[in-house]
Amino acid sequence: MADFEKIIKTVFSSIGKNSFPGKSIIKAIIAIFSALGLLFSYAESIITNNFYTDYKAPSPALSTYTKEDDDEMINGDFYVSTNGSDTNNGTKDAPFLTIEKAMEAVRNTDKTGKNGITVCIEGGEYRISSLEFTKEDSGTAYCPITYRAYNGKVVINGGKNLESSNFSSVTDEAVLAKLPDGAEKNIICTDLTKLGLTADDWGKLYPVGKYGTQFKYDGDTEGPVPCNLYFNGNPLTTARYPNEGFLNTVEIIREGEGEESAANMHVKREGWEELRNPETTIFTVDPATADRLNSYSSLDNVWLWTALIYEWADTTVPIKSFDYATKALEPAYVSRFGAVPGSTYYIFNAIEELDAAGEWYLDRESGMLYLYPPEDINNAEITLSLSDKNIITVTDAEYICFDGLSFRGTRSNGIVIKSNYVTVKNCLISELSGNGVSVDGYHNLVTDCEFTHIGATAVELRGGDRETLTAGENRVENCIIHDVSEVSITEGQGVNIGGVGNICAHNEIYNTPQQAIWFGGNSNIIEYNNIHDVVLLSSDSSAIYTGRRWDEVGTIVRYNAIYNVGVEDFYPHGIYFDDGASGHTVYGNIIANCNGNAFMLGGGRNLNIYNNIIINCDKAFFYDARSRNGAMDPDYWFEHSREGLDMYTHLLESPWQSEAWQTAYPYMADWSLNYSDPNNPDFIPNPADSKINSNIIIYNKLNLGDIDKKVKKYSDISGNPIYALYKMDSIFADYQNGNYNLREDSKVFNKIPDFENIPLEKIGRIAK
Repeated sequence: MADFEKIIKTVFSSIGKNSFPGKSIIKAIIAIFSALGLLFSYAESIITNNFYTDYKAPSPALSTYTKEDDDEMINGDFYVSTNGSDTNNGTKDAPFLTIEKAMEAVRNTDKTGKNGITVCIEGGEYRISSLEFTKEDSGTAYCPITYRAYNGKVVINGGKNLESSNFSSVTDEAVLAKLPDGAEKNIICTDLTKLGLTADDWGKLYPVGKYGTQFKYDGDTEGPVPCNLYFNGNPLTTARYPNEGFLNTVEIIREGEGEESAANMHVKREGWEELRNPETTIFTVDPATADRLNSYSSLDNVWLWTALIYEWADTTVPIKSFDYATKALEPAYVSRFGAVPGSTYYIFNAIEELDAAGEWYLDRESGMLYLYPPEDINNAEITLSLSDKNIITVTDAEYICFDGLSFRGTRSNGIVIKSNYVTVKNCLISELSGNGVSVDGYHNLVTDCEFTHIGATAVELRGGDRETLTAGENRVENCIIHDVSEVSITEGQGVNIGGVGNICAHNEIYNTPQQAIWFGGNSNIIEYNNIHDVVLLSSDSSAIYTGRRWDEVGTIVRYNAIYNVGVEDFYPHGIYFDDGASGHTVYGNIIANCNGNAFMLGGGRNLNIYNNIIINCDKAFFYDARSRNGAMDPDYWFEHSREGLDMYTHLLESPWQSEAWQTAYPYMADWSLNYSDPNNPDFIPNPADSKINSNIIIYNKLNLGDIDKKVKKYSDISGNPIYALYKMDSIFADYQNGNYNLREDSKVFNKIPDFENIPLEKIGRIAK
């Protein structure tokens, strides 16, 4: 109805107060026809919006990737086999038993005159807590070291495999009394102590989640991520209620002494840094949940997953107390940002909730593990993650390659590289609680790998020198990344890229609860990625995300396909430059079927967005002036752009006024931090000097989206034609089969004559 009111106002404005009588009849006729055109467009949008309510544009046709079998003849210098012995000499006929022994042999080999050293690891499983490569394990540019699989699948496992023969039916009457009615016949158990494990192996439960407050409390409150159980490669669920979805808080009895409160969002509590053992949160639960909690034999070691105010600020926390009479539930630690009625949580680690296939429970005192198998347990591969160390750590060891290996089973990270010229290729990294591969250094490469069932982020890239803007040139490319951030639900991403001059290219990323790609740092490149079916558990998020820095500029986002973002009640965005993020360039992308905005721009400046195709998103653009508003108004919710606060401080701590930076980013030479002159376009908090031009927008609305008037004042938002969805046939060559190249006679060329087709055939994983 608001759009219709705008049309009426436009009509009367165009006619003018004194148009009848005394003004030209021709002017009146033109005004009437203009009004009819606007009314027709409005009616058309209503009809097509209704028709396309549940419409989803066809997925773009991208690069097809078929990996060829590697028939290369392998000639190893040293061999490792599960049938070997470390008293052998490491030849093919007399292999070593352990990778550690092969590392020792490589270390002691004279590399002079050699053009490489290869360690062949024969197919089989190698139980390893951690391998550490240091400077002494380095190769050279002329003699790189390769650790590779041969003659079968090589699994480097930080966990413990459980055999079906290890399990039996539950016979303990005390345990049977706790199990849900009807479920006990499906539950099997095993005694981990009889398998040689101890409490030190499986560990105790500690909170998980970036925004937990356990560090504010005395005692044993922080430690490694808990162990997880995997069945045929898939993670199982710790017994929980409800089995799917969430519960909602009813009443907030006490917010507690969090860093913030619901009444004062984004305002830090005075004295928070020094506060110890803060007063906790208390909320009430619904009657059905109260009855369940009251039925438990004990609340000791029963935990909650909570997001008591923001969906992105989750954490796990033990239950401190529950009062059945008042239905008041008290977590052991305060909610960091306050709490509101209707926020989400669920209960887990209660044996009484072991009632669904795919759930499990570990009694950490006795070592008894209880399992409700998701399918037949015979011949199943069941792995309990145990190690709390990185499976591989590379520190100052250069020119090393890991090729064709599988890594799994740790409560920590898969591979951590703090070095240069290290390659990870053709590897499977899965079934672990931390990050898949973390890189920091120069010229490291992660390529042709698969990452799945990762607890946090699949690949982290750092490296480069911000002072000089020397590029790290670390790359993650041609990888398939899916089912990540399964332990730290709101912390992890498919790829997290920072540093300077690092590259994320030609990857396929899907099935993530949060971002596919998070970036920071300077002058990184995100290109040719196939990103789909992502951000499945958040609205205030996006497929590609950055935020809250003026100094981290220069990243290019180009030639990515981003589609099917969000699901059901979640409304995330395509590309999100949050909270003043500035100085980035985005072109040549296709963004389709976003439940939220294609571009969510949170008040930043010097953003260059052009030659993108936007199809069937809630809005094309949202661009506000939060940085300026926060800088000028002490009562405005966004405070971070104020003089002396974090964005201001980060900028001053960076070399933004150095010759290197102002050569790389010439617009910075004009930037002003004069808070007494806020109307100067160069005043940094202003949403200024952005250019949003030549983007094709296809959806059934009459405007670009929500553009703040200050954005329109300080930036150029123009030349972005909008077409209705039903007109795609006349625009694209064959959109129904995913071909979004423009027809030669496309009407778009009338508005954007120099629009360049997006190279869809090059997007996604490619054969090399």
